[in-house]
This record gives sequence, structure tokens and C-alpha cells, in this order.
Amino acid sequence: MKSVLYIIRRPPSALADETTDLMLVSGAFEQPVSVLFLDDGVWQLAGLVERQSSVKALPAYDVEALHVAADCLAQRDLARGDIALDVRVVDDDAILALIANHDIVLTD
Repeated sequence: MKSVLYIIRRPPSALADETTDLMLVSGAFEQPVSVLFLDDGVWQLAGLVERQSSVKALPAYDVEALHVAADCLAQRDLARGDIALDVRVVDDDAILALIANHDIVLTD
């Protein structure tokens, strides 16, 4: 089965929720799924405790390989502690490796 990497760059919105729904479907069908949050997409991870978001459901659908760019967090004055999910904070080299190691890469 082909591995899929979703790259999320948009802040929380209706379109972002639709992309998250696609990730949930991929996970439900036991497809290997990873997610990389970049740019304003890191806002998808911030404030999850206070707001409704299907992002919180990703681990329940076996979408557990969640990554967030360290520099994107820093540029928005966010820290690992601001994120309620178990995510791996990655640098540019790890991002390149992540993209290279997936069969399919989709962006929002």
C-alpha cells in the first residue's frame, strides 16, 4: 500500500476541515498516513483544547505520524507545549526526508 503525506499549510477553516476529513478516511482504510504542518497550518494544532476540530480525532483513526516544522512554530511564537497532540517537531532536513520517504504527497 502506498504511503501518503499530507502537508497542511492553511489555518483552521472549512477547507482545512475537509482536508482533515480526507486524512481520517485514509487512516480508516489503514493506509500509511503522515501529516506535516507548515506555515499557518501550525495554527491547526494550537488551541485544540478550546475549539472543535477533527484534527483531535487523527490518532483515533491511526493517523499518528504527526510532524510540525520547528521554524514555523517559532515564527508564530508557538512552542511544543502549545500543542495538545503528540507531534514530532522537525527541522528542514527532516522535512526533506519525510517528503522523500512517501509515495504520495498532497497539500491543502
